[in-house]
Amino acid sequence: MQWTNNKFITTLGISIVLAFGMISVVFGVIYLSSEGDLPVPLPALLMAFAIVFVLGAVFFEERGADRVGALVGSGIVAAVVSLLMMLVCGGVLYLLTPGRDAGIDKIISMLAVCMVIGMAAFSYLRMHR
Repeated sequence: MQWTNNKFITTLGISIVLAFGMISVVFGVIYLSSEGDLPVPLPALLMAFAIVFVLGAVFFEERGADRVGALVGSGIVAAVVSLLMMLVCGGVLYLLTPGRDAGIDKIISMLAVCMVIGMAAFSYLRMHR
């Protein structure tokens, strides 16, 4: 594919994906604070936590961590992934139901700001790699 080698298109795509992720997390926080219930069924959330926990423990043990460090690290990673999954699903639900009242101009403005923030973060991480 010719367009995948274009660094401008690749960087723009990464920036857009990061921006949509940030917007859905923000709307997920709004959804959780307004609705009060979990956007993801609890069994699915626990299953995602368990899968990431097991994979994280194996990953950290293979990287040289001791058993306790691997378990603690995988617990932290599993909690973060579960929280992000819950927030992203909540953000999508919020945009599909009451978030329509937010207005397209606010959403596009948020997308633009998040694209700039995402590009700055991506450039910073790429520089310190």
